[in-house]
Amino acid sequence: MIARRQVRYVGTNDHGSKMFEKYCSESRLTSIYKHQCKIETLKVVKIQNQPFKTPDVQLFKAALYETKTNTLLELPSLAPSAKNISNTSQNEIAKTASTKYLLSDAVQASRCFQRTQHTQTEAITLKDQSNIASVWILQKEIGNNTSTVKTQEIKSNNFKKMLFISDRIVTSNNFSEKQIEFITRHTSDKLNAMSYRYTLEEILQFSNDKLSNFSVTSFVWNTMNEDILAVGYGKWNDKPNGFKGAVCCWSLKNPVYPERMYEFNKPITCLDFSKTHANVLVAGSHGGCIYILDIAQDICDPMIVNEKHLENFPIWGVLSFLQKSYTSEDEFILSVDGNGSVRKWSGGVSKTYNTEQMSLIYCGIRNDAAKPNKFNHSTIVQNMPGTVISFHPTNKSSYFIGTKVGFVVQNTIDSCNHYDRIFMAHNGPVYGIKFSPFCSSIFITYGADWQIKIWMENVNVPLLSLCYCNAVDDADWSPINSTVIVSVSGAVICIWDFARKTVEPVMMFTCNTGVHFSLVKFSKHGNNIVTGDANGLVRCFHISNMPSPSFLQKNSILTALENMMSSNPELVQIIKKTMMNK
Repeated sequence: MIARRQVRYVGTNDHGSKMFEKYCSESRLTSIYKHQCKIETLKVVKIQNQPFKTPDVQLFKAALYETKTNTLLELPSLAPSAKNISNTSQNEIAKTASTKYLLSDAVQASRCFQRTQHTQTEAITLKDQSNIASVWILQKEIGNNTSTVKTQEIKSNNFKKMLFISDRIVTSNNFSEKQIEFITRHTSDKLNAMSYRYTLEEILQFSNDKLSNFSVTSFVWNTMNEDILAVGYGKWNDKPNGFKGAVCCWSLKNPVYPERMYEFNKPITCLDFSKTHANVLVAGSHGGCIYILDIAQDICDPMIVNEKHLENFPIWGVLSFLQKSYTSEDEFILSVDGNGSVRKWSGGVSKTYNTEQMSLIYCGIRNDAAKPNKFNHSTIVQNMPGTVISFHPTNKSSYFIGTKVGFVVQNTIDSCNHYDRIFMAHNGPVYGIKFSPFCSSIFITYGADWQIKIWMENVNVPLLSLCYCNAVDDADWSPINSTVIVSVSGAVICIWDFARKTVEPVMMFTCNTGVHFSLVKFSKHGNNIVTGDANGLVRCFHISNMPSPSFLQKNSILTALENMMSSNPELVQIIKKTMMNK
């Protein structure tokens, strides 16, 4: 800003005015010259890439002037104002109306709106009309009442939907913070990367009064909607009254009441969602039936897949899988029952057929003390009841089956009536087989002999055994940390991290007395676990203070296993060779 020079002079002669004009012209020339010098210096600095120095303090004066207010749009009030009315009109208005119609200029909107302009509308026409109703017309109208019933059903369904949405909104007022905590993916603290302090906090609980005496037998997350959890219930008692099994679809948006509930005459033992249709649920029962449910419908008539080939052995495992053919890729169901039969079922409604994959047969030697010493051994052959079934994560045609006598059988869909591999895994029933989400060749087995064993494909010896003082009812891999496993035993939740400790769990959480956990599963984000117990309760726990996972998860699990097996170099070499071949 160029400051103006103020010159004070006295007199009005011509000589003084000429001197003043000469002085102003000289000052303008000097200011222009200074500006040109500054521009030249800036050009030199820009060419030579030198830093431009500015004075630390610059003082200037600024004069602010208020301009005129320009009105772009003005809507005058239609109500009469005291300033715009003459004295005579004011007296007339005061006589005919109250003072509430007079408004001051400071009021933005009037409390009493008036219509100052008349509007013209068309006259309402009235017309008389009569009709004659015969008997035939009345019967016809009575027959059309079915359509009115359908409209009433549609209205009732719409009302149910409105209640359904309002129920979610009301329950979210009480559980909104817990729901956000369950869904949000929490990042681990970098300073906590080397520590292993775990804490569990119960945030949600799914319960219903009808299912208070039932036990949770299975649950599975929906393949498309991660907020929906399908839970199977069963009750084993001799009371003939009431239902003994149920399937409930719980949503995180409404933990108070299930959004879908289907009742059965027999306990439900296993569940699995379809791989092609997210609304189709496959359920196995203790009575030997395999049901297909459409959870998109409130009232569903389940289809029995094995109705023509029904056996009275309980179904302990069902899995939906896709199998490619020469022309298409069809969906099938693989099941294992208490008699040791493994069958493949088609999922179609019109044509339902089955293929017996194999029968689980146990061949053993029994000592007989009554016979002489030379012939005191006899061979026994019996069926091995299946307990669990699991598919290979990469080789979709290969599956593993756990048995009640402790064996694990490996087979493929294409081969029938023989085993590809069989090995002794536990000294008791095998309760589960779970593959690592980071390394497809590593899996765990757990059972009634208090142990969780880590295996590798084509290796008949377990790589590592994690032992607890009670039977391991269920276990699951962490989806964010390759060396973390969660398990439940009785009323205790155990978190294992075999990269840091193998003698005992890194964290144990004991619930209240009278609780017996039956199932456990990680959420997708890995910061929460879902448990089911024998009292029909499904609880959600949040895990905090977890260590930061490593960047290379596969290398971390292999390194941890090699460090734990340093005393067995032969096994370490076998693992390295198998990993190099893969």
